[in-house]
Amino acid sequence: MKQINITCILFILLASCTIIPHTTDIPLIQEKGDLRIDAGVSAIPTANATVSYGISEKVALQAFGSYGTDNEYYLQTAAGLYKNRNRNLITEWYLGAGTGSSYTYKDSNPGNLEGNYQIYFTQFNIGKLNTGFLNADYGLGVKAGYARSKFTDKDYFDIYSYENTDFIYPVQTDDGFVFQPTVFARFGKGRLKFNIKASGLAMYQFTNRENRIPIGYFNLGVGLNYYMNTTHKFKKQNDK
Repeated sequence: MKQINITCILFILLASCTIIPHTTDIPLIQEKGDLRIDAGVSAIPTANATVSYGISEKVALQAFGSYGTDNEYYLQTAAGLYKNRNRNLITEWYLGAGTGSSYTYKDSNPGNLEGNYQIYFTQFNIGKLNTGFLNADYGLGVKAGYARSKFTDKDYFDIYSYENTDFIYPVQTDDGFVFQPTVFARFGKGRLKFNIKASGLAMYQFTNRENRIPIGYFNLGVGLNYYMNTTHKFKKQNDK
């Protein structure tokens, strides 16, 4: 039974899918000049990186990119407000947009879906920095938004006749609502910390509900996170 459960979990993690829960960094910017650079890998095979920066006492910017197998990619930018409350408790609220290219296949046909998608979202983050246990940062983020996708159906949902060399495969355009919760923890002393993230994804597809596009329901990421404050560094250099 344990072997069956482990196999099912791995299948869910690694199954071919279109939109996946990306393991974007939750930076928890606490003041102007804060810079976080996060780089890692995820169980749904991607390499990814996030850069977050506090450009003022209230506003932060973030950029994220990932690259996976079959030349799949996803790029995302966001801007938002942050607040350092008390005892290193940080809240953030972002608005952003992302675009990606995806390829997924079905062994049983065989067939595939290939195309691109866009996500327009809002995200709320909350967490604590530099706690007593292993100097840990931890928290959660909740992302919700509108997704639009356009995929060419090459025998994925149905087997089409392609005896005619001029046959054109149908293109399916979809709209939907996406919801993605993420929890994270970072550990370590100094500027560099090890991090782990777990993220889930749910999607309600408004259109073509008889042909639901496959999504990744869960993803796990690990990586390294580097922090510095550029304002403090610049100030020290001027004081010399």
